[in-house]
Amino acid sequence: MKKILMAVVTALIFAAGAVAQEGQAVGETVTQVDVTDATKIHFPAEFQFGKWKDAKWDAVWEITSSNIVLSKDGEVICSFDGKIKNYNVLVGIKGLEISFDCDATKRSYKIVKPISAKTELELDVVRHDVPDSDPNKHWNTQIIRQ
Repeated sequence: MKKILMAVVTALIFAAGAVAQEGQAVGETVTQVDVTDATKIHFPAEFQFGKWKDAKWDAVWEITSSNIVLSKDGEVICSFDGKIKNYNVLVGIKGLEISFDCDATKRSYKIVKPISAKTELELDVVRHDVPDSDPNKHWNTQIIRQ
């Protein structure tokens, strides 16, 4: 079943890339996602929901159809529902990419589901509350599905 789902997602990604909209990079296009409320998270139906372990920060990212919750040791660190801005969904040569900013955490986030049968996600975070010289200003890590 997972192989069939991944084949469908891959076909959708390539089809979307073939009809790239003007103003987008070649091979990238904005998917059809309702973003009428820019403070809400709206994942495309193709995105897999569940929990991913962030080994770097010993935390868990739980992704549902309408929210992302970051927890550590069972305690909710942040529920992003209603706290985001600049929400964007792209389908491109890297895969399915969701990005947003959060003033409450003073960070920008990008979550990428690469084009592969693997369930790992790439998480890219930029902190806006530290100077550029801080080693934790920007980090990129792979989060593993639980």
